[in-house]
Amino acid sequence: MDESDIESQRRTLVKAQTTHNESNEMTALADLAHLLLKNNQIEEAKLLLEQSLELARGMKDDVGLIVAHWGLADAAHLEKDEDEEVLHLSQVVAMHLMMGESMPEDIKERLEEITG
Repeated sequence: MDESDIESQRRTLVKAQTTHNESNEMTALADLAHLLLKNNQIEEAKLLLEQSLELARGMKDDVGLIVAHWGLADAAHLEKDEDEEVLHLSQVVAMHLMMGESMPEDIKERLEEITG
């Protein structure tokens, strides 16, 4: 993972925060968290995903909720915390159903892998 990608995304986040654009901030938080997860910086990534999740809840942004829960599921997967992973994956499934969309195949596979 290139540190310059992470720093560039940090600048994007700061810009979104200083312009008080919650939608851009929510997206920037999730994007930065994704990069941090790839770089095995799990704790910081989880904090950012929680912030993104709170913004998504406040804005009632279904896609933002899916992205944040999916990221938190990925973090739990990396930490081998199956209970937490299932919790967040189930939220992803619920949001897809609520939106009338089919569940992504990789989510089905992960749930089957965990639950047997």
